[in-house]
Amino acid sequence: MIFNNHLFKNRVPLMNRALDAYALRLRTISKNITNVNSPHYRPEMVKFEELFQRQDVVLKGSSSDEKHIPIGKSPNEVEGEISPTPIPEPEIYFSGETHVNIDKEMSELAKNQIRFQFVSQQMARFFRGLSSAITGNPAQNV
Repeated sequence: MIFNNHLFKNRVPLMNRALDAYALRLRTISKNITNVNSPHYRPEMVKFEELFQRQDVVLKGSSSDEKHIPIGKSPNEVEGEISPTPIPEPEIYFSGETHVNIDKEMSELAKNQIRFQFVSQQMARFFRGLSSAITGNPAQNV
């Protein structure tokens, strides 16, 4: 059914993956902050938005029939991945043995919280609108 594909195949899985990536990013940032005084600790970062700019995701082909051969990855298949944070040369001397810049980690934490709140509000709004359409009652704060 075309409505089912539009409602639950594209929007919800992408928002779900974004929430998963932001939760992973929150755990990674908290791990970096926890190890701020650990000697020789190498901070980590989560790549999620950067993966959408890769060629295999951007060049996704569209198909009008389910028998067509898929081209590229769907954005719904992109997940966050953890990688070591590159440390610039001046920051190595600034941070000492730990390499964790607490100011940078706190700003990343604030950005991540804003993104997580935005996506969770959009998902709640989507389901409130869907519930309103099903029940016929106007949704509050749509």
